Amino acid sequence: MNGQVAIREKEKRAILYCRSAKGNYADLQSQSKVLGNYAKANELSVVRTYLESGTMDALTYNNFRLQAKYHEFEVLIVTELEVLGNSAIEITEEISFLTNKGVRVVSVKDGELNVETLPSIIRKGFRPAK
Repeated sequence: MNGQVAIREKEKRAILYCRSAKGNYADLQSQSKVLGNYAKANELSVVRTYLESGTMDALTYNNFRLQAKYHEFEVLIVTELEVLGNSAIEITEEISFLTNKGVRVVSVKDGELNVETLPSIIRKGFRPAK
């Protein structure tokens, strides 16, 4: 039993963030499954899953920021860069804040997101959500 506790303590806590700009529930469920599988494969403990339709709103940003400030999670997992915002500036600001608080931001499609990797990822074909 002590071995199980030790393993759980080593697991990093992750938040899964799914967003469908068009409000497609099937798309949200599909994203959730992909992110859950990624977390499991990387031995991350999922503490919360956000499913959001439309554009990312201020409430979500504030939730991420508060949870990062109080160290409630170490990894934010998204399917792709575009789910984090509607402009490159907005996304860069959010990723910068989270990484400065010690949170790793990971995109299943694009890899680790931070201020060093963002320029090349954005140049590859960032398309704002419609």
